[in-house]
Amino acid sequence: MKKNPYKLHPHEITVAAVYWPPRHNLKKEQFETFFQTLGSKFIAGGDYNSKHILWGSRLTTTKGRELSKVLQEKNYSFLSTGSTIYWPTDENKIPDLLDFFITNRISTTYIDIQASYNLSSDHTPIIATISTSVTVQQPPPRLHNSQTNWETYRKLVCNKANLAVKLKEREDVELATDNFIGVLQNAAKEATPARNPQDQPITYPAKSRDSWP
Repeated sequence: MKKNPYKLHPHEITVAAVYWPPRHNLKKEQFETFFQTLGSKFIAGGDYNSKHILWGSRLTTTKGRELSKVLQEKNYSFLSTGSTIYWPTDENKIPDLLDFFITNRISTTYIDIQASYNLSSDHTPIIATISTSVTVQQPPPRLHNSQTNWETYRKLVCNKANLAVKLKEREDVELATDNFIGVLQNAAKEATPARNPQDQPITYPAKSRDSWP
C-alpha cells in the first residue's frame, strides 16, 4: 500500500494505492485497521482481490463480504466502473471486477471514474478524477428514449430484416449477426426523434452540499 496526502483547500485528502494478494483471507477487523491509518478523508483504490456484487463483481466471496461489512458500518463509499476489468490469462479463470476505489467523507458527486483501455496487463486500469466542484455526469448514449415510436420501430425491423440467409459456416453466423444488429440500430434511430441537450435539466444530489468542500 502506498499513500500520499494531498492538500485540496480547505481539506487534506489521503490518496492510497492498494493491492491485497489473493492468498490473504482478510477479515473485517483487518480492513478496518487499514482504513484507520488513512485519516478522516481518503480515497484508496487498486486491486482489492475482494469480490462482491455490491461493486459489480459477478459473485460474492468471503473476503468481499468482510470488506462490505466495513463499508456499511463506517459509511464508506465505493467507486466502481461496474464492468469487467480483470482479464485472467488462465483459461480456467473467469473475467471479473477486482479493482475499485473506496472513499470516506468525499462526496462521489465530486469524483469521476473511468476505465482506461490502453494496453497494460491483465487488469484494465481505472482512473478517478477528483474535482473541487460538482462533476456533471454525462448520460450514456442511448438508441431510444421516452419519445421512441415503437410501432415504427417494429415495422422497420420487420421490413428490413433478412431472414433468408444461410447459416452453415461460422462466418455466415457472424455476418448475419452484424447485419441484424445494424437493422436494429438503424430502426431505433429512425423511430426516435432527436432531443435537444438544452432541454435536459441538471440536478445535483442533496448530499453534495454537505460533504464537500
